[in-house]
Amino acid sequence: SSGINAEYGVLHKYINTDEAAAMGSAFMAATASSVFRTKEIKLKDANQFPFFVAFHKLVLNDEGDITEEKLVNKELYYRNNAYPQKKAMTFTKFTDDFHFNVSYGNLAFLSEGQSKEFGVEELMRVNIKGVRDVYNQHHDKTAKGIKAHLLVSESGMINIDSVEAIFETIPANKTESGWLDSVSNFFGGNEEGEQKEGEKKDGETKEGEAKVGANRTSRVHLSPC
Repeated sequence: SSGINAEYGVLHKYINTDEAAAMGSAFMAATASSVFRTKEIKLKDANQFPFFVAFHKLVLNDEGDITEEKLVNKELYYRNNAYPQKKAMTFTKFTDDFHFNVSYGNLAFLSEGQSKEFGVEELMRVNIKGVRDVYNQHHDKTAKGIKAHLLVSESGMINIDSVEAIFETIPANKTESGWLDSVSNFFGGNEEGEQKEGEKKDGETKEGEAKVGANRTSRVHLSPC
């Protein structure tokens, strides 16, 4: 190195663009591997295309009867949102099986040629089944809606992470031991070894403990397909 310093001065420590991509990929692969020990590398990317969720909103009258269905398009993930990221939507009007569609959002930023090459904008149709059965099983509780969790993964792919029905119970003259309570049912439950919601850890006081008449939220998992 002394010869290099004498002839060229200080040895530069930079790389060009193609070398940066190759070395970055190698470092990320080494970080993900259990064979190599590297410094922790945290990267967050941004999705290039927005994601919309479309569904038919039910309009009810005072008697609870459906009078109208309105098509709703909601932009759940904006362009350049960081990912991986999970978001949720709550559907409060549905008491029976329903569906919603996931598609690309506003693509006006694309050129005319890019728009022609883009292809189909709709990504998937999600069917939520078992809603009526779950509501019948928990008819003594107040339904708060169906919550769908959507996840954009590290690869930029959007998927349905989980779907659950939310119920609230207001006990009368009863001491509650926890604020949250998970409801097991035929759709599935907690995996073995997983801490349940509301379960007290060692040395921890549970929120809502020793409170009389505290509301209790129950979550029942549904099966999207």
